[in-house]
Amino acid sequence: MTATLPRVLPSPEGKPVPPAGTAERFRAFACDLAAGRRAWTPEAAHFIADLFDQLAADWDTTRATGRDEALRDALTRGGPMPTGRVSNSAPEQASTPPR
Repeated sequence: MTATLPRVLPSPEGKPVPPAGTAERFRAFACDLAAGRRAWTPEAAHFIADLFDQLAADWDTTRATGRDEALRDALTRGGPMPTGRVSNSAPEQASTPPR
């Protein structure tokens, strides 16, 4: 099992980071859960909820910046954009092959 994945690209300049200790505590907690050293209990759920509550108040403005850059890039490059209904399901297959 790989303990950590190597970083391929550097973080963007000025990328916000969680408060000191938060990422480390969450990472250790998640590793313990994944390795079976910790059970998912009501107390564990409460611990995770508390961590997220600490970050929630200003998350959108201080920590989640840059997440829309890929969408902005796609929109800047332009279309053609598909028309009609967008669906996550696979298109129906025709009963006869196209000619």
